[in-house]
Amino acid sequence: MMLRHLKLMVFLLALSLIASCVSTGKLKKSEEAQIHYRLGVSYLNEGNRVQALQELLKAVDFSPKDKDIHNALGLVYLSLDDSNKALESFTAAITVAPDFSEGHNNLGVTYLSLEDYDTAIESFEKAASNPMYSTPEMAYNNIGWAYYKKKDYIKAMASYNKALKYAPAYAMPRFNMGLIYYDQKAYRTAEREFKRLIKEFPAFAEARQKLGLTYIKMNKRDLALKEFNEVINTSQNNTLRVEAEKYIELLK
Repeated sequence: MMLRHLKLMVFLLALSLIASCVSTGKLKKSEEAQIHYRLGVSYLNEGNRVQALQELLKAVDFSPKDKDIHNALGLVYLSLDDSNKALESFTAAITVAPDFSEGHNNLGVTYLSLEDYDTAIESFEKAASNPMYSTPEMAYNNIGWAYYKKKDYIKAMASYNKALKYAPAYAMPRFNMGLIYYDQKAYRTAEREFKRLIKEFPAFAEARQKLGLTYIKMNKRDLALKEFNEVINTSQNNTLRVEAEKYIELLK
């Protein structure tokens, strides 16, 4: 509810800017850009990607050297699975501001989606190397994921540990470490990691699902069924629920 009010406030702020600027005469290009940018971000947060794209394209026309506008536009393209356009927008953002870590990180995410893991790692490393970056744990977790996809588990683990050094409560590196234990058939260690995550984050359905799969590998049928049923009863992710139902059918 609070997030909805925040989105509404952003939207109303943009509208109020339009009204005030129109009443005082012609808008400056920078003002026009910010109005469309705020509207675009608001639409993106609401999941209205078409309207977001329209507003942000207007914004970039008024201010082609604004890194935040290019970055937001890249996020829209990424959500639309248009990787080429996303690459163009994120590249434009870091061309305008070479030390823009968020842009480098998002560029890396795009390369990840294209399975260009080495280039993705380069982008994430550029993001993490900036001492002013407020969330380096995200970049290190992404580096770890790229190494995981390359099946370089040693470097993946090292990157996840770096992420946890910056943010010990960050759940994703710990979940991803659990995936490595699972892949390496270290099921007891994987079980311990997933159970810890679920204890701290009861709504973490992906961890619960993976714990169920771990129990299958450990021949603990009843415990596996319990976890899959919890996913069905509590998860908001329909894909996970469908998968859990399939696992339950297999265990019957």
